[in-house]
Amino acid sequence: MWNGSVGAEGLADRLHLSGYGNFHSMDHHGLPRLVGKDDPNDLFFQMREFSIFFDFEVSDGILASLEMQAAENATHFVPAYAYIDIDIPTYVPFWNEAVLGGLGFRVGRILVPFLSYNENKPNYKQNLMSQPFTAWHLSPVVPSPPDFNRVGWSDVGAMVNWNHEVGDLGLVDLKVGVIGGLGSDSNVLDDNTVTLAAGAMTPTIRPRDGFIQNTQFDLRDNNSNKATVVKLSFVPSAFPLDIGASWYRGAWDPSGKRTLQMYGIHANWLAHDWTLKGEWVQADVEQSAGTNVVTAPGPASINTSTGDYTSSAWYVEGSYIPFRWGLAGDRYLRLVFRYDEVDTNNKVDFTPFNKYRITPGMELQFASNARLRYEFQHSKLRDFSNAPGPFKTAGGKEHINMHMVSLIFWF
Repeated sequence: MWNGSVGAEGLADRLHLSGYGNFHSMDHHGLPRLVGKDDPNDLFFQMREFSIFFDFEVSDGILASLEMQAAENATHFVPAYAYIDIDIPTYVPFWNEAVLGGLGFRVGRILVPFLSYNENKPNYKQNLMSQPFTAWHLSPVVPSPPDFNRVGWSDVGAMVNWNHEVGDLGLVDLKVGVIGGLGSDSNVLDDNTVTLAAGAMTPTIRPRDGFIQNTQFDLRDNNSNKATVVKLSFVPSAFPLDIGASWYRGAWDPSGKRTLQMYGIHANWLAHDWTLKGEWVQADVEQSAGTNVVTAPGPASINTSTGDYTSSAWYVEGSYIPFRWGLAGDRYLRLVFRYDEVDTNNKVDFTPFNKYRITPGMELQFASNARLRYEFQHSKLRDFSNAPGPFKTAGGKEHINMHMVSLIFWF
């Protein structure tokens, strides 16, 4: 972290500038070809992420934070989050923090406090560069590669954070937020479409990939209803463990009559040389049945809305550092393994996002501020026997493999 001078006495000590970047390559095998897009099975290189963090201590008890993240391969920068933190006990004389606990208020564009993974970005702090299914397809609603714009689920709103030591047992942390919420201007929530490059037959279909919204960073508050999100965590004093539960509810449609409700649990055991993490999340979507959101030619049966449906995902991930070197032990080799599953729509016969995935990987921290990562993914699609003919003709396979190499640096 670098304390930057802004030319005024005293401000240099209150302005903190830091950042990170990630350049990587991805090589897939088994994905279907799409009209108007490069072959997703071709090897490609990209700058997936580049972020600059600004933290400014406005005064005692007030902190302003901003993350500017590169979008569309650094053609421009967009705010991933921008908020003001206020420490309530600093400004409320009668608040006895030792008795009542800590209390903070955050307002602006905030990282949504849902589960653990989303609040622990940026990604270089994670063991693998790829998002787990709980984040990729559900809670943080990030777009699919190579169309990364920003990573992480943020929204405009306000949040109250209360925490308190429970004797010698540990720390209780409660976050309650009111945000704009996820939304769609269509009358179905999973409204994105793709066109399969299947020879003479090129149907436009809805892939049902979860709550991925490629326009997610516009303010999608398309109704007067606000969404509510709650996260309750407990960190025991005797163990390096963080466990908790999260809940989200909000109307997603323009009329404000259809709701999306999500709930999940997380658990992280973070020891010095090994970690064990996991999350489980389920989402219940209300929407009308029989709606075809695709106007391009193609089989209507593939696109018709199923009405109310459920999405779910979970993962478990472990890592171990077999050896370290360097004077401070800050150079190391980490081995990682993750298993996760996802079903983005329990009412359809087939979706390419109903699958399980195995991901082994390794991470080499070869400098104090740089890491090299490699990961291999093997995914298997569920219900592949029900896959429509054009999906297979376009090159879609039951088994999908992927290699990823990432170079990460931070300052």
